[in-house]
Amino acid sequence: KALVETTYTLPETSPAPKAFVLVSKVSKLDGHASYAMVRGKKRYIYEFAIKLTWEWKDEESAAKGSMTFPDFDGTCELGEGYEMTDWSVDEASASGLNPLLDRFVKNGGFRDAIHESLDDWVRRFRETY
Repeated sequence: KALVETTYTLPETSPAPKAFVLVSKVSKLDGHASYAMVRGKKRYIYEFAIKLTWEWKDEESAAKGSMTFPDFDGTCELGEGYEMTDWSVDEASASGLNPLLDRFVKNGGFRDAIHESLDDWVRRFRETY
């Protein structure tokens, strides 16, 4: 649920200060999560492949696309980010959007917000079990 609620608003100093990006759909979420006791210590085991659809909106433009995180698993350290593949822009109302989408969706900003949502899930998983 937290992943679907992920949003990012571009900073006031950006070229599009009122723009925001949101997760419009999690189109794929395959995997599993469990824990095991090994020599008296809990080990958290999780592995997911995630594909999500995003939307960019501001007063003058709109865009839609998708990104995939194929290896969201326990080998990734919190705060280190997650590998992203299959980045695509499926619709864009203006051709000049591509540099903004690359900077604030694909390579930072929104992608960082997604990483933080995934890290939060890991923290809740560990706290719950």
